[in-house]
Amino acid sequence: MRIQISTIRSSFLVLVSSIIFVVVAGAFSVVWLQQQINQTARSSLILENQLGDTIDKIRYLDEKISKFHQPVVLQGKVAKSLRPSKENQVVWISERGSLRGHTYAHATPYRGANNLAYFNLKSP
Repeated sequence: MRIQISTIRSSFLVLVSSIIFVVVAGAFSVVWLQQQINQTARSSLILENQLGDTIDKIRYLDEKISKFHQPVVLQGKVAKSLRPSKENQVVWISERGSLRGHTYAHATPYRGANNLAYFNLKSP
């Protein structure tokens, strides 16, 4: 009988100690999760504020750009230098730079397809 009581006591102590361990570990994990949630909320608040500031700057710049591109503003900038063209007028434009300076993203010139179906072989 004595052996059974000691084994029951030891198994009861193991059971109670494991329950206490699980409760303590659960409490610590809940506290850790709350801290992680608070930290994530703070960092997301900072990011939201930065996003709001960036959106405000973009709106301000868009407003400035739209004001500068109003036809009245553009006309005011060139009003003294423009005049109506004459009927027989020839305008010569001098090239200031190489043609390479006018291409975007180092684009290669367009080459048509070599397929004869695209060509009009009938000459007028």
